[in-house]
Parts: sequence; structure tokens; C-alpha cells
Amino acid sequence: MADNDVPVMIEIPPDLGRQIHIRHPRHQAAFEKLDLRWVAAPALARLGFDIGGVQYTAAPFIGWFMDAEIGVRDLADTFRYNTLPDVAKAVGLLDQHFKDGVESLDDLPEYERQCILTQAQTELTYAVYWSYQQAKVSMSDTLTASMKWCRYDDDFKAKNGYRLPADPYWLAPPQGSIIPVWHRGGAPNYQPKPMICKHVQDPLNAWERERPQSFEAAEQLKDPHRTIHRPNLQCRSSTNDGILPAWTDCHVHESIALTGERPVEATNTIQALTVNEKSSISAIDPTPPRLSVSIYFCSAGTFAEKVALKLQLRLRDLAKIIPSVSVSSKIACLNELQLPPSCTNQIVLVVASSTGQGEVPTNGGRFITLCDGDTEKQLQNPRSSFKFAVFGNGDSRYAATYNGAAITIERKLQRLGGLPLLGSFHQGDTALQSTALQALNPWWAKLQPTLQDLATHSPKLRRTISDDVCTNGRMLAPSGIYTEAKSRLASRSRQLHSDFHSAKLISVNPPPRNDYQGTYLVTLDIGHMHYNDMDCIQLLPVNAPAKVRRALRALGVNGSTPMSIDFADTICPTYSSFLTEYVDLESPLQNLDFLKQLDSSSTSEEKLQSLSSITALEHLNKS
Repeated sequence: MADNDVPVMIEIPPDLGRQIHIRHPRHQAAFEKLDLRWVAAPALARLGFDIGGVQYTAAPFIGWFMDAEIGVRDLADTFRYNTLPDVAKAVGLLDQHFKDGVESLDDLPEYERQCILTQAQTELTYAVYWSYQQAKVSMSDTLTASMKWCRYDDDFKAKNGYRLPADPYWLAPPQGSIIPVWHRGGAPNYQPKPMICKHVQDPLNAWERERPQSFEAAEQLKDPHRTIHRPNLQCRSSTNDGILPAWTDCHVHESIALTGERPVEATNTIQALTVNEKSSISAIDPTPPRLSVSIYFCSAGTFAEKVALKLQLRLRDLAKIIPSVSVSSKIACLNELQLPPSCTNQIVLVVASSTGQGEVPTNGGRFITLCDGDTEKQLQNPRSSFKFAVFGNGDSRYAATYNGAAITIERKLQRLGGLPLLGSFHQGDTALQSTALQALNPWWAKLQPTLQDLATHSPKLRRTISDDVCTNGRMLAPSGIYTEAKSRLASRSRQLHSDFHSAKLISVNPPPRNDYQGTYLVTLDIGHMHYNDMDCIQLLPVNAPAKVRRALRALGVNGSTPMSIDFADTICPTYSSFLTEYVDLESPLQNLDFLKQLDSSSTSEEKLQSLSSITALEHLNKS
């Protein structure tokens, strides 16, 4: 629209807007009769956009819905479509009341109406989310969206010292909208006086802070020539030969301030506290727990935090059985881990999700930065090794970046002197395990007996590399595999032979060139494979034959020779097929523990990590 043109509102043709039919898996026939529908995405074109002093009055916007937007507001508000009474009838919430002679929902007492409307609201919201899932349309659920916001807000405050400005009306889930007053809002800055309100600061804390100065000022007014003496309050207890608890200091100050007793008499107060403290000190077992377990997580979403919470519950149950196990009172983001963990009885458990191209999420990024700065100090001044275990949460459909964050975190903790509890990090796979409980169970099956052994026997831990995955010294280089290598490779083999089909490249537009950083349009012939709209199709580009030949030369192996790995019910690949289909020769080597078995003193780990796998292999072959 040009300047000075008259605004025109145009109706979008119905065939251009996709609608989702709202159905319910447990009440299919009833919802078919309701025939509820809603648009697939919130596309708006009448919003204002203010930037650089210019206001654009018809700014377009499109995104995706949250379930409650539709199930709680759009379809349910009484001044919109008011569908909750019909939903309540459809799912049978009114059947018994109709039998008792009630004619309609409005005839019920208010507390009954609220109960029924709340249940109908829940069922409708569930039906909305389920229907959008079946239609393969993106949608956020209320709990996940709320958890993501709270985590983001907490991370922001930890980094900047204050919370983000926000409007709770838009952030809080609108489930309260069935109550009429919820829609009224109010004037947030209206504060009539007199009023009952929260204190700006805690009065007790303010009194504690101001009390010493006011006491001294009052005493100086009474006697300008008097000097106020304060006793040294760090007294030793005959019971535990240690410093008294910090609250003793507070009690002594309180005694002086409130009674005005002279400093010499304050000594009696200290002695009295010391005597009275004997019973409580002697009741505490001075022996620290044998195992102190702390749980950390990092995630751009909520899955890692859910797994960490499940893990905490399991550990608390274990601590009830084994008193020598102490579990942290709360889980924390990885950025809060103090470096380096130096106690030999400290167990650090990390649940890590990857973000982007396998990077560590923001709430673990500061840990990585501090870890890099502390690594050299730790290597120069070795301390008692702590122990750790890492749960990696990733999606195996993204093979190049699968569990990249867990790999990075495990490497950093090892360089700080940490000893892995389970040999290697656990590879959780959201492609196979959709809930936190499903993901945690296999890891817990290995973690629980290890912790029990540590708590009772304290066995020595050492890093182990699976010997049966190596046919010669060189084979360790491309694999760099821990004890779980066989199961990982077997899983990949089953995928390659059952899930993947060959595709033919038809065209690439524009033609590929090294200096082009834009997007390519790739056309493939996938034969008779069937897929629906919005399906996820995973492409696995294989390594070029020339690169595979280079890797085989560097390793000194015959490409047609089968690898000596027992894959049980799957086909064992040859070296050539392994290097073609199983590994990314352009990414760096993921593990460098094999260097300990080679005479590679002239090659640093940092240098190898900066090279692609194939270049690193050639470099090692020359050295």
C-alpha cells in the first residue's frame, strides 16, 4: 500500500487457510458431532510495529499456538464460542446430573459448575493438542512453555542480576479464564493508602544491619568519653574443638545490644552459649558422608531438567537405604558447578542436552568457559580426583551432532582430573525414549549398583577403553570408543540396513561451489518411499570414495576386510563400509584416549581436535 492510500481490509479465501479438525481419542463420536475446528497457525496482519521512531500499523505476524490459547480461550471463552457446556455434555460430565433431573449446566450450584467446567476445559485442551499432533502441526503445551520461560528467566537473572520485565497476564497459563473476574485485570500501579503491603526489605534484616551503629551512637551520647569494646566472638568449644556456629555470634551481639551490659559481662554470655551448645554439638555426627552426590543439568528445553528431577528422587530413595550417601537438596544448572570439585567423596552427576550444532546450552556455557580457564591450573596443581557421570540427551537422527554437549562436558571434567563412574557418558536418545522416565531407567540400572559399591566398598575407578572393538592400534583412532561402542555401532548397523533406502540425486541449485554460503535446493528421487506432509526425512550423505581411500591408507588396513566386532543379529561392516557410512570424516575425532597407547608425544590433543578426522589420521600416520 502506497502513501496516502485508503486502508482496505480483505478477507482471505477459505481455501488458503488450513483448519484443524478438533477430535478426542477417547470421545471420537461425541467430538465429531461438535465439529470443532481452528486455524493451523496464528497469522495476524493488524498489529503495530514500532521501530526507529516509525510505527507500522499493519505488521504481519505468524507463529504457532500453545494448546491453552485455543482450548481455554479461543473456543471456550463465554464471549467467544463458549463451547465448554457442549464439551461437558459430550464427554459425559453431565450424565448423572441429567438422571437426577437437572435440565442444564446453569441449574447446578456454582461449585458444581466450576468443577464441571474445569474438567471440560482440560478435556478440550487435551483434544486440541492431540489433534494438532495428529495433523503434524507444531504446537507448544502449557507446562513445557512455562518451564522453558522460568528456566530462561532464571538463567537471565543469574547472568545479569535481575529478572526480565514481563507481563504475567500473557505469561501465566489462562486456565483461570472460566472465572469472570480473570478477564477484568486491573490498574497495576494503583495503591490506595492505608494499605496492607509487603515490606520493601525484611525488617529483621534491616534491624540487624542498623543495630550496631544505633547502639554505639546511643552509648556515645550518654558518655562521650566512653570507648565501646566488642569481644572476640570466635571461641572454641571443648566438645568438638571447632569454631562455634555462626548464629552464636548473632546471639552474643543481641545480648549486648538489648541489655546494655558491659563488655566484661558479655564473656559470661559467651561461656553460657558454649555450655548450652554442648548438647547440640555432641548430637551431630562429625564424620562426613562417604558419598556427597550433586546433580546438574544443562538444556535449552525442559527434558534434561525432568530427567535430573527424576534422578534426584531415585537418589533420595537410595540415601534412605544407605545413610552414607548424601544427596544435594536441589538440582542446579551446570553453570552453578564450582570448579574444580576437589573432594574425593564428591560425585557430580550431569544431565546434558545438546543445542544447535551439538553445542552446550547457555546454562552450561559459563561452566565450559570457566573450565577452560581452570584446566591448566588443575593440570599444574593436581588435587584429589572427584568422580562424575554424564547423561547425554540427544537425537540419533542428527548423527553429526548427536550428544555433542555430553561429549564436550565429559572431556572437560576428565581434564580437570575427574574419574568417570561408568566408563563413558550414557547416550540417551529422544528418538527412542520419549519420556524422562524411559530415558533415565537404563542409565539408573548402571548407576545405582556403582553408587552402592562406592558407598560400601569404595572401589578404585579407572578409565577403560573397550579392547574388543580394536583390531590393531590404529583402529582406535577413527573410533575412539568406550565400552558402549558395540551397542552404538550395532544400533547404527540396524538403522542402515532396515530404516535407510537409497536415493538418487537429481539436481542441486545453484551448482555447488566452495565460496557459496547460501541455501541449496536439492532434488532427490526416493523411489517408492511414502511420506506425509511435515514428515521428517533423515538424509545420510555417505563419505566420498576418495576420502575413504585416504582414511584406509592412513589406517593401514584393507577395505574389504570385515571389522572384528560381534554385532550379534546384525551384519558386521567391512572397514570400507564403516568409513563410508558410519563416521563423519570431516568432523574432529571425538575421543583422544588412544593417544596414551601410541608414541605421539609430538602431537598435542589441541592440534588434533582442530583437524578433521581424516586429516588427523594422516597426521598421526606421518608422525
